[in-house]
Amino acid sequence: MNYYFLLEDEKSSIKVLPNWLEYMGIKNIRVQDITYLTDNCYVMQSGQGVTQLITRVLFQTIDTIIQNPGKVDELIVILDSEEYDALSRKNQVNSIIEKYIKDKDYHIDFTYKVFVCNHCFETWLLGNRSLFPEERPSGDFQKYYDSYNVKDSDPEMMTVPQNVQETIASYHFHYLHEMCRYNKIRYSKKKPMIMAKEEYFNQLKIRIESTHHLRSFFEFYSYFNQT
Repeated sequence: MNYYFLLEDEKSSIKVLPNWLEYMGIKNIRVQDITYLTDNCYVMQSGQGVTQLITRVLFQTIDTIIQNPGKVDELIVILDSEEYDALSRKNQVNSIIEKYIKDKDYHIDFTYKVFVCNHCFETWLLGNRSLFPEERPSGDFQKYYDSYNVKDSDPEMMTVPQNVQETIASYHFHYLHEMCRYNKIRYSKKKPMIMAKEEYFNQLKIRIESTHHLRSFFEFYSYFNQT
């Protein structure tokens, strides 16, 4: 089984997901590009942002798979919903893929699957309950702590406070960044590797197995988990 992963993100999730796949029991080996695929391998590439991913890069990826028949068994697309409804975003991408294949009159020998982070990759990362303080903190994280409790409530349901002028995805990033900083953990999109550790992943696993929270992460986990 060979996978081709196409991710919207070019910084954080593309660095973290290879480790997560390993923790879920995926034995496939990551290779540089499609020409290196043999048996039980995968390619993981960035779509360079959602605008590029759902147009130029997605089309180029499908063309590349078609031009290398028998190399890829499944195309996996992972992107953020951001301000959109997650199901609407998924349906949008599925429709784009279907239309492109039809317009090009391609006869494909691979399947494809679209996963949407609701609202962004940081939303999934907020599922680690151990980071949320037991007592009301002081400092920069206090306003986030007071606005929403991501330990007891679903991070996917967290909206932006009325007095804050930013997107949901941006707010979730800042919430995570400040919660990590309160715990003396450095998180940035360029340096996300603490989230790639197995103990962090296990906290997310416990969350989705014990609650109905983070349903978009649950869908991703359920699809790939082989442990």
